[in-house]
Amino acid sequence: MNLTPDDLRIRQALEQIETPMYDIAGAVREQRARRSRRIPLRRSHRLLAALVAALLLTATAAAAVQLSGSWRALFGQGVIVPTELTTPVYQTKTVGDCTVTLEDAIVTDGSVAVIYSLRYADASALHTDRYTTLLGATSLLLDGTEDACVSATGTGTFDSEQPGVEYFYDAFTLSEDPGDQPLTLEIGPASRLDHPDAVDASIDLAAIYASHPVTHQAEDTGAQRLAALRQQDCSGAVLPQSAESPDIRFAGVALENDALCLALVMPTYDRFDGESAQIASLRDSRDGRMYYGSTHIYGDTGSDLELCESSFSGLSVEDLPYLEPQIAYRRSTPLTDKGWTFTFSAPSVKTLTQTLSLSCNAGLQLNQLTVSPLGIELTGTQTAAAADSDTSDSLEGPTVTLLLEDGTAVQTQAHSWSRSYGETDDAPVEISIEYEYRADAHSRRFLPTESVTAVRIDQKTIPITE
Repeated sequence: MNLTPDDLRIRQALEQIETPMYDIAGAVREQRARRSRRIPLRRSHRLLAALVAALLLTATAAAAVQLSGSWRALFGQGVIVPTELTTPVYQTKTVGDCTVTLEDAIVTDGSVAVIYSLRYADASALHTDRYTTLLGATSLLLDGTEDACVSATGTGTFDSEQPGVEYFYDAFTLSEDPGDQPLTLEIGPASRLDHPDAVDASIDLAAIYASHPVTHQAEDTGAQRLAALRQQDCSGAVLPQSAESPDIRFAGVALENDALCLALVMPTYDRFDGESAQIASLRDSRDGRMYYGSTHIYGDTGSDLELCESSFSGLSVEDLPYLEPQIAYRRSTPLTDKGWTFTFSAPSVKTLTQTLSLSCNAGLQLNQLTVSPLGIELTGTQTAAAADSDTSDSLEGPTVTLLLEDGTAVQTQAHSWSRSYGETDDAPVEISIEYEYRADAHSRRFLPTESVTAVRIDQKTIPITE
């Protein structure tokens, strides 16, 4: 499953407000049934210290564009972007009280990357301890249609020293060359996610569990979990904000391996204008200790409902009489009644593709190498047994280094990988691993493919023949 820029942006917003992370292992189990997924491996870094930044900028100034603050905020103070790669757009539009500026684009013969920023018209803070400002989903149209866009990824970041601006980077993969054709970037409406402090919920967890003990299996879907929990008696479980949010209800208590699982059920969350909640923590009345767990959203409950389950390791049924849930509510309200549309065009720069036949660790057989100004992609297959092994969810791709015509080497770092299963359980699994070029340990670079003479994958050097 490809994560959209909106998905990544929502996840980042939740991390900024310090709520528990979703249970990634649970998400993998959920998506296994859908036969494909994409897992982000790394997020953008914060800004470096001023002294280090000054040194890096001195070293790279000759090779880089006069960069706006967005490039440095997103990719580090040492970011390198050759002048021939970028197309300055600099279109600014205001909707309601929110202003979006589309700053720069990189157009290749198979992708489009854009950088843009968000501000309030009055320059007030976009994020505080009490709320987070969000932008809607993005899409890229080629000559007025989305048909050519096959996938998208993105990220966003903001500098705590400039709370009135947030920067975004979205990259779109296309099925045809977008060079010199009309490109339209559509950005969904803005909304505000309010996140007040968690509140206590006086729920008799022991009585609910005793009414019908439930034990989940790791592979259980959301529909299976919800069906099991519905056999419990939760009629006496009144949530602290039931009057304001009557559709959010306590769903039940279950065991899974060595963890207690507490769940809420609610309508599918509308990120633009809706509400949700999660069990953020448990307070132990015996000693006041707080337990923080991991949270996973199950959306395949067979209706318009979703199950929000929080898992707390190291607790057992014997602890239930002494545990008090803390409920964290999230409410989104629209800030604008419409989104933003920007139209631009640019000539495309070249992407290189080369056939491979290379065996790597973890049963990987690589069959294609793609070198783009934005990064490198390796594609191939993996045996079904290796893909389903216990270590498959922490797949580390091979080490990839670029060799340039001036004799220098460029290091890369894997930032995402995807896996698509075949129609049968024993069919080879298609693997794709994406890499970013590194300017240094904390900064990213972009480069023209014409300067690449070879690519080293682990110990194998592959000359570029195109």
